[in-house]
Amino acid sequence: MERSSGWVFYVPIVFMILFFAIPMALTVVFSFFERTMFWMEPGFSLKAYENFFFSARLKNFLSSMYYSLIAVVICFVLGFPIAVFLRRSVPQVAQHRVILLFILPFMVSEIIRIFALRPVLQRNGLINTALENLGIIDEPLTFLIYSHTGVIIGEVLSFLPFIVFAGFLAMEAVPKYIFEVCDDIGAGPFARFRDVILPLAAPGIFAGSVFIFVNGIGVALLPNILGGPGAVNAGLIATQAIAALDFPLAMAISAIMMLTLMGLLYIGHRIFDLTKILAPIN
Repeated sequence: MERSSGWVFYVPIVFMILFFAIPMALTVVFSFFERTMFWMEPGFSLKAYENFFFSARLKNFLSSMYYSLIAVVICFVLGFPIAVFLRRSVPQVAQHRVILLFILPFMVSEIIRIFALRPVLQRNGLINTALENLGIIDEPLTFLIYSHTGVIIGEVLSFLPFIVFAGFLAMEAVPKYIFEVCDDIGAGPFARFRDVILPLAAPGIFAGSVFIFVNGIGVALLPNILGGPGAVNAGLIATQAIAALDFPLAMAISAIMMLTLMGLLYIGHRIFDLTKILAPIN
């Protein structure tokens, strides 16, 4: 019985190999295939990478990275204080119940959540109507939608919970007596945040930030629904390549995104040691 139950622990490993590692490896391999009229054929060709790096696609990719980085910063400013507040001020028996509230938005389809922003952000939407009625603006703000700003707003509202989750997970490893010590020595809020909270929670913050960053450059729905003609990310470029039946190009873009993610994780692990996220602080 014990011997047979031991195989249960190998199920996640087999699952990750079959549905994660192998597809990733095949994506890299297929990116070097040669394009045919309706599919691709085995070979070794760099044409897909040439089409990416020597075209406007590279500029759009770098631009999406820049705007995703802005979304990460906004998510951190808005979300991490929530994680600190939950850990420090909410009773421990209620902390996990409160954090579950941030899962509620994910019970609604992502396309519905993103599309629901359009009546709020458009020219005659809720925000512009409210600002005009209050006399703050004389004419509607046009940059809130069909622009990079609209995409950033969509990224923040879509991925904000993840920085809360990651920050809260990191803060759970911080004993509460550390906050009491800070109060006893008279450390101010800024010094407490800079010298104590931020260093201890850095691995969790980085993990959440990487998740938001990668999704920001990979989710094609955001620029499709909220962005304008110049709002293009890697996910939308790959979608357009698939629509044009250029499958090697789509695979190359996916491979570049995977390498970007692995590079970020490697840098973060070297700096923060991401295994400390789940390690308690003695």
